[in-house]
Amino acid sequence: MTHAEEGMYFRDLYEISIDTSLSLEDKIERAITLGSNRLGVPHGILSYTGAGEYEIIDSTFADGAYVAGTVHDLEATWCRHVIDDREILAISHAGESPYRDDIARDTTGLQCYIGAPIIVDGESYGTLCYSGTEPRDTAFTEDEKRFVRLLGRWIGYEMERQKHYQLLDQQNERLEEFANILTHDLRNPLTSARGYTELVADMVSDPEAGYLQTVLESLNRMETLITETLAIARDGGDVGERESVTLAALAETAWETVDPDDAQLEITNDRSLLADKSSLQQLFENLFRNVDEHCGPDTIVTVSGTEEGFTVADTGPGLEESIAESLFKTDTPMEDNRAGLGLLITERVVSGHGWDGDVEVDNGTRFIFRGIGRVSEPIAVN
Repeated sequence: MTHAEEGMYFRDLYEISIDTSLSLEDKIERAITLGSNRLGVPHGILSYTGAGEYEIIDSTFADGAYVAGTVHDLEATWCRHVIDDREILAISHAGESPYRDDIARDTTGLQCYIGAPIIVDGESYGTLCYSGTEPRDTAFTEDEKRFVRLLGRWIGYEMERQKHYQLLDQQNERLEEFANILTHDLRNPLTSARGYTELVADMVSDPEAGYLQTVLESLNRMETLITETLAIARDGGDVGERESVTLAALAETAWETVDPDDAQLEITNDRSLLADKSSLQQLFENLFRNVDEHCGPDTIVTVSGTEEGFTVADTGPGLEESIAESLFKTDTPMEDNRAGLGLLITERVVSGHGWDGDVEVDNGTRFIFRGIGRVSEPIAVN
């Protein structure tokens, strides 16, 4: 094959990958056909083996046992070697290879075979393979192996991307449900509470008027939180304009708003950072509210600036392991994510800023936030 012909196949694969009018199924079908033409091998198959069987997802077979939708014993296929080794396998003439006595030769009737693993999110999905009932005249070249390996990786990437889009759609749908609850169940009584508080505040003098003013400020903060949560749910989590904020000042303001009982706030290392001030305060309030609701007396909460961002740690009983494992993971299905609305909003604030989040549970809970723009060096706090 000439360099011009080789380049043609890579060009065709590129054109398939960027064609937004094609569904994933159409792209895969065309990629399989492209590989079959490139190799001069009649049959191409994409399989799923995650359930322990050999399920054919797409196939160039027009009829017979190996058409799309059929399921076979994985242990009787050539592809089992690819799954076990996670490496490409190429056999041009089964009868003259170390695999001459392999069960797959008699079971499948395929005398030439080349297959590559399909990996999705680090896990084995299945295989992409090409085969024929007759031996191949020439051995598979290194270029041909690389081409099949490339096709396998590309299909895995496309599947992974679609999976993430589907999970994001599910998350957005769930957040829309939360938004409707906020609108119906919170906003209406909140408006009523504000109106009556303002009415009573006009009828009394200090110190009662001052107390009612504090109530009004809290109600206004609740209205702001509801509005921002609706925006997070409906706008995909992107935050507003970023500005320079000080970690300690924002954490202390959030702490005063939540006012956790029998807990103490410590700030060990202050720093300035670029963030949407209101969204970041909301993040702190959600984490502090979890402390107030789930941690016992004498809990210490430590906010600390780091080189890459900041951490929020507490000495409480520790977040439930299943919840901790589901946080900040894009591949966690919504039905398996048991985090409450507060932690879900925290995730959205983090992703909306383009930060990375992680959580550790060991003698308490430690939230770690990275990838945050610095506007000054850390400030030591005595």
